Amino acid sequence: MSEYSVRAEWERLSAVRVHTPGLELWSGSLAPEANLFEDHVPPEQARREHEQLVETLASTHVEVHRLADDLAAGDALDDLTRDVLEDGGVDRVDDVLSTFSPREKLQVVLSRPSLTPETTADGGTDGASMTLDAPISNVYFQRDTTIVGDQGPILCHMSKPIRRREEPIVKRAWEAIGAEPCYEMTGEPLEGGEFMPAGEFALLGVSAEVDGEEHVIRTSYEAGERLMREGAVSYDEFGLVRAPLEADRRLRRDRGLGSRVMHLLGWFNIAAEGLAVLDADLAEAAEVDVYRKDGDVYEHSHATSTLEYVRDEKGFDVIDVADGERWPTNFLAIDDGTVIPLYEPDEEGTYRPEDNPTIEALRDRGVEVLPDGVGIPRAALTNGAGGLHCMTTPIARE
Repeated sequence: MSEYSVRAEWERLSAVRVHTPGLELWSGSLAPEANLFEDHVPPEQARREHEQLVETLASTHVEVHRLADDLAAGDALDDLTRDVLEDGGVDRVDDVLSTFSPREKLQVVLSRPSLTPETTADGGTDGASMTLDAPISNVYFQRDTTIVGDQGPILCHMSKPIRRREEPIVKRAWEAIGAEPCYEMTGEPLEGGEFMPAGEFALLGVSAEVDGEEHVIRTSYEAGERLMREGAVSYDEFGLVRAPLEADRRLRRDRGLGSRVMHLLGWFNIAAEGLAVLDADLAEAAEVDVYRKDGDVYEHSHATSTLEYVRDEKGFDVIDVADGERWPTNFLAIDDGTVIPLYEPDEEGTYRPEDNPTIEALRDRGVEVLPDGVGIPRAALTNGAGGLHCMTTPIARE
């Protein structure tokens, strides 16, 4: 087993990677739909909110890796920055490399600036115009580009072309810290927000099946089969969870909320050993194909509902999230029974129990909620279409 591995979501989070958004976020903020965001993401608010997450993680003695610092551990960041600056017509590239911080260099890489000097009538220069060439705005959602399972990091292949430019950057970050990915997906969409490890078994969210046809949302069924076939995972059981798309459409209409099925993490998470937090309606509607390991090969065992598999076959206690909550399952477990969630603040930014029933249910089950027993207030970051879990890549759990 790799030192960069995760066996179960409730294991102590010893190291995690994050990226606090910077200049590259402006494109996604001003053109949200084109960048897969739900709404405008005010950049400075997002930065401050993300730093609160980082501070909370650091306060629990989790080793926090910033994407820029991991890239800077080798030559990767300077190489990437040089390529962008030279393509963008920037002079004195070596001076930039020697003076910019890792965070500033990464903002160059993600924003991809190009300079056009403004010329005067006598042939001189008078300032310069700068354009940003399709900035990579989604990088703060670090979860999506890597799955970290029991065999080590798996490099994902993003479903949407706009996000595929993140893949080589994240690959270089793993290489820079000396981590050898155990598998790199190509040709089939696979995203990290679909994966949930649970000790002897793991779940992977995959395509919906609608009228007998495969409907890929972010991860294909074939991608899940390939992980098993290529030895990228070795859990005793591996469940491919069909996205409950039709149930989600019905419930979305009835509840007046956004969809929860972009990724498995939109409606399912684990807070402690034996304690799952889920949308029971979606979990009951979502069929899981359970594969059991026989030697070096996975064989199909049976199909059942995700709710029955987790609750009845695996013996998990379950917390059914309330209909009116938007991000109740998108918390981050940092230890067995210790989580960092997002809470829904009132107009004054205050935590109110009646507005956060899932957090209250977690506390009733003895789960420690950080920080301050309530979590972090939801604000700008979730407008990008993801929660706290989406913003972190576990480097290792112990």
